[in-house]
Amino acid sequence: MKRFIFATDLHGDQQDKAAVKALLKATESFKPHLRIFGGDLFDLRPLRRGCSQEERSESMMTDWRKGLEFISLWKPTHLLLGNHDQRLYDLAENDSKGIEQDYAFKGVQELEDRLDKHKTEWLPYHKRSVFQFGHMKCLHGYYHGMSAARSHALTYGACLFGHTHTIDEYAIPGLERRVARGAGCLCKTDMHYNSRTPSSMRHANGFILGTYNEKTGDYWTFQAEEINNTWVIPEKLKTL
Repeated sequence: MKRFIFATDLHGDQQDKAAVKALLKATESFKPHLRIFGGDLFDLRPLRRGCSQEERSESMMTDWRKGLEFISLWKPTHLLLGNHDQRLYDLAENDSKGIEQDYAFKGVQELEDRLDKHKTEWLPYHKRSVFQFGHMKCLHGYYHGMSAARSHALTYGACLFGHTHTIDEYAIPGLERRVARGAGCLCKTDMHYNSRTPSSMRHANGFILGTYNEKTGDYWTFQAEEINNTWVIPEKLKTL
């Protein structure tokens, strides 16, 4: 039996410090063989299409530093890029942006050097980019809204995903076990951009711990989440 933790959506300088602290403590006690980060390591809001002039003028230094620091702190074994991270790669490939493209390319190099330093395997942001162990797939996530878990289940089957910042799940009826689970997020649940969006009150801090059988591919998952500033996290798993 192998243990794993799936955590996602740090968003750099928008991280929730208590959530990151809980993840690090859980990792220390649970001792997972796999540490999988599901994407959106950075926020990179000045690179968002349609960003405001105020956002455009923001510095990204703290955001960038916090994302890189997290890699060195948690040392993920596997990392999937998210849509926010992809903004840097898009800029690095945009030949019309001149010096902005140059700086983005340097950023890509710095990120990939940091991942190489910690021997982190990483996957690009793409609909076919999934990390699989046993019968479980891990991905950043591509759907959003109230039916996101259902849509992920129908497309990917048994999977763990981020992107929505929600703790959610949907099981497809059938003979095979196909459950999609949203892991929550490591970032703040209230941000400037969603301050007037009631649906964002579904956002929750959390991550998923679990174990899987290398021979059969069977898996078991446990949701860690913050409720009223309290985290309850399993330290040991016993097979009966």
